[in-house]
Amino acid sequence: MSPLLPALLLAAAAAPAQNPEWQVVFAAHRGGIVEGKPENTLAAFESAIHDGIRVIEIDLRATRDGHIVILHDPTLDRTTNGRGPVTEMTLAEVRQLDAGGGQRVPTFEEVLALSKRTGVKLLLDIKEGPGLDKRRVVRLVEQAGAVLDVIAGPRSLDDLREFRRLNPNLRTLGFIPSPGDIEPFVAAGADIIRLWPRWIEADPALVARVHRLGKPVWTTAGDAPRPELEALIQRGVNGILGDRPALLRAIEQDRLKAAPVR
Repeated sequence: MSPLLPALLLAAAAAPAQNPEWQVVFAAHRGGIVEGKPENTLAAFESAIHDGIRVIEIDLRATRDGHIVILHDPTLDRTTNGRGPVTEMTLAEVRQLDAGGGQRVPTFEEVLALSKRTGVKLLLDIKEGPGLDKRRVVRLVEQAGAVLDVIAGPRSLDDLREFRRLNPNLRTLGFIPSPGDIEPFVAAGADIIRLWPRWIEADPALVARVHRLGKPVWTTAGDAPRPELEALIQRGVNGILGDRPALLRAIEQDRLKAAPVR
C-alpha cells in the first residue's frame, strides 16, 4: 500500500462541499508516461486520445531560435538521443533527434493542430527558463483558434499576470510553489490551483481552503495506484493528472456508471 493512501482515506470522510458544476477531470500527464509510448510525443498523445482521455498535459520549452517544443526537462539527455540544454539547439537540430521509437520532439503548433482535429483539451506546463516567450505562446493559441481549448499553467505570479494581461479569456492553472501561494495566485486570477498529493496528506484542509476561494483543485498524481487516485477524489480533488491514461479512463467510466440518473 502506498504510504500516502491511509492519510487520504482518513481525510476522505471530511471531504469539503464544492461547486456541483466541477466535474472531476482526468488528464494524461505528459500524454501518459508508463503505457509504452514515449512521453510528450504525438504517439503518446494519440494513444491517450484513443483511450478516451479528453485533457492532455504538455510541457513547453523554447529552442535557441525561439520556437516552442514539447519537452519536460531543460536538457535533451533523458528523453532523446541528444545531449545538452534544448535552449542551445535550433528547432531544425532538435527535430533531427529521436524522442523514442522513432518519434520526434513535437512543436507546439503540431499539438495545437492535434487538439483542433480531435477535440482534446491541453494543459500547458509553462516551464521557467530562458527563451520561452509567453507572447508567442498566446499568439499561437489564438492563431489556432484554441483559446477555449487550452489552460495555461504558469509557475510564477509574474507569468500568471502576464497570461492574464495577454488574453483574459485564456484559462489558467497555478502550478503554485507552496501552499502559502494559494491566496496570491487566486488573487492574481488563477482559475484552478494545483496541489501536490503530499501537501494534501500533510494538511487535508488545503482542498477546502482552495474551494472556499471558489476554485477547483487539481493534483499531479503521477503513477499512483487506483485506490490512491480514488481517495484523492473522495477528498475533494477536482482534477487528476496521471501517468496511465487507460486507468484514468477506467475510473472515469466507473464513476459515470455509478452516477445517479438525473
